[in-house]
Amino acid sequence: MDKKKILLIMSREIISDSIIAQSKSGDRFDFYAESDYMSAVDSAIKYQPRIVILEVPESGSYKSAEKCLLISDEIRKHLPRIRQLLLCSETDAASRRAAIQAKQNKRIDDFLFYDTSVNYLFSKLESLI
Repeated sequence: MDKKKILLIMSREIISDSIIAQSKSGDRFDFYAESDYMSAVDSAIKYQPRIVILEVPESGSYKSAEKCLLISDEIRKHLPRIRQLLLCSETDAASRRAAIQAKQNKRIDDFLFYDTSVNYLFSKLESLI
């Protein structure tokens, strides 16, 4: 069975590295990581993933969920068949509302909060394939 490519667009490299390390024991996913949000669309085009996980960071120039959703929109324009998950803070009311609205408007396929376990993340990925 071919591994499904997953692109992590995350500012927290320690988290993306940990997810990649935990996935090594499985045969289902092949993760790639991009920490530069300015290169996110190019990386998605380069890797052609099945799923993109886009983190809304808690600091920096991409802290706004809407800025991250614009990246998501651009990725969808170039790669309309890929699935997209938004990863955001459970304590940031604006990000939560933006994630819910984006899912309702079909800008993303689903969203997760930072406090989600890796096992739950992998289950969510399985459900999107």
